[in-house]
Amino acid sequence: MSSEKNYTNTITDPVMDPYFITMDNYCVTVNLKVVPDQRYTKSTKEFNKIIGHHSSVGSAVKSIAKAKVNNQSYDSLKEYVDNYQTIVNQLIQNTNF
Repeated sequence: MSSEKNYTNTITDPVMDPYFITMDNYCVTVNLKVVPDQRYTKSTKEFNKIIGHHSSVGSAVKSIAKAKVNNQSYDSLKEYVDNYQTIVNQLIQNTNF
């Protein structure tokens, strides 16, 4: 992450992978680590894609949960909501937002 400014702090955690959070004095940003697909490009250089800007870490964590839960299809709304809540609980375990 050599392009990041010195005033940017990063939160990485295996439970969030491939997502991570960067913060500065004004914003909390959710990022996605992207490895280019060799079918479409010759580049193998990993890059970061900004998923969203948030005002709090709690909001950023919920955004990561939403992105993770939206990576698959569901047979019912209840299954979707249950999976979302499970992911949120994993991300904020032992933390009170």
